[in-house]
Order: sequence, then C-alpha cells, then structure tokens
Amino acid sequence: MSPKSSSAKDDRRARADQLKAEREAAARASERRTRLLVAIAVVAAIALVAVAVVATRSGGGDNAAVPPGVSSPDGGAPYGDDSAPVVMNEWIDFACPACQAFTQSLGPTITEQVEAGELQVIYHPLSFINTGSVRAGNAFGCAIEQGLTHEFYDAVFAAQPAEAEPFTNEALIEIGASVGLNNEQFTSCVNDGTYGGWVANVAASQVDAGVTGTPTIFLNGELVDLPDYQPQSLLDAIEAAKDAG
Repeated sequence: MSPKSSSAKDDRRARADQLKAEREAAARASERRTRLLVAIAVVAAIALVAVAVVATRSGGGDNAAVPPGVSSPDGGAPYGDDSAPVVMNEWIDFACPACQAFTQSLGPTITEQVEAGELQVIYHPLSFINTGSVRAGNAFGCAIEQGLTHEFYDAVFAAQPAEAEPFTNEALIEIGASVGLNNEQFTSCVNDGTYGGWVANVAASQVDAGVTGTPTIFLNGELVDLPDYQPQSLLDAIEAAKDAG
C-alpha cells in the first residue's frame, strides 16, 4: 500500500472515530438532560403535594370566606354560562410560567367558546410557586367579588413577574386598577387577605382532584392533555367532550 493510500485510510479512520465520539457525547448529554427534566418534574410534583398537605393542615376551613359564585369553601370560581355543554375545570397558579404560556396561547379561544355559550370555565387558583401565588389567588377572589373575574385573570398573567420576584399586594392593586378595580373595596380586600382561607382550601383539595401540576385541565370531568397549547387542539378536545355527552 502506498504512503498516500495509508494516509487517506488513517484520515477516514480518524474521522470515523471522531464522529463516533461526538455521537456518544451527544447521547450522554441528551441522557443527562432527560434525567434533569425528569428530576425537575418529580421535584415539582412532590412540592405540589407537600404544599397540599400543609394547606390541608392550615387551610381556611369550612368557614372561609369565598368569592361570589363559588359553591363550596374549596370550590372553583365560575366564568361563563352554567348551561354550557362543556365545563372546563382549570387548575392554575398565577406565578406559574407554563400557566402564563397556556393562557397567552389559548385564552382567546377559551373566551370565544365561553361567549358562544359552548364552554364554562371553573378556575381553581393554586399557590405552590411562591408567596406571591397566595397573594394573587386572594386578589383574584377580590376581583371576582366585583364581577371582573376574567379581566383580572388575564391582567395578572400578562403582568406575571419572574419567580424570584413574587407578586406584592401593591403590584396586584395596580393590576386591579388597570382593569377598573381602582376602589377602596378592592384595596382593602387585597390587603386584608379576605380570601386567603379560600386559596388555602383550594390547595388542600388538589390531591383528591388528581392534580399534580399546573396547568391541569379537565373537560366534563375528564383529564385533557394539551401539550402543544394549540387552539385547534383545544377545540377538538371540546368537541370530543360534547360527543361523549
């Protein structure tokens, strides 16, 4: 074999070895990412359950104040006509980035379906991300009290801060003012934590409801997976819920 042929063969072998090493490195990196994502998901689920256990011990109890329209001390807040053929139970945390993405992507479609009488939404505000979650859930109850359920819901998600900077009462009062809640009643309700007991009760109810993360969506009682947050996926799920009766 000529020196030239030997050199070319060595080059091919070196490139093959390099490609093999790169593939193995990529596979190891992918495996590490997968393990990390799984670990994060497990920790989040454990944290959510832990919060529910604590909330069960320190919840507002049966005498907790609940916003108008909420039918029980741990019930959700309705939005839309209760004669709608499909009921969406929506479990969210106002400080949850995934919930913000869900709302920004699907909010307009949900509103259209509610206004068309095809859907009623029942909001369940959870509070496991940080202390701002509790404040936002309470302020949400204060907005419901004054008939601005959906308006405040949208405005809070639009103004969601970084997780390291939880909602403050002052910020929530400003958000309320942006949708017309610029009155003493709303301010006092937020600062007094009027619906803090209700927020704690909702958190305590999540385990029995089968909720292990946010956002979690049920249509007519059936858990629905909407991983892509695409409007058509939601519309298809609503139609399927109608067909199921």
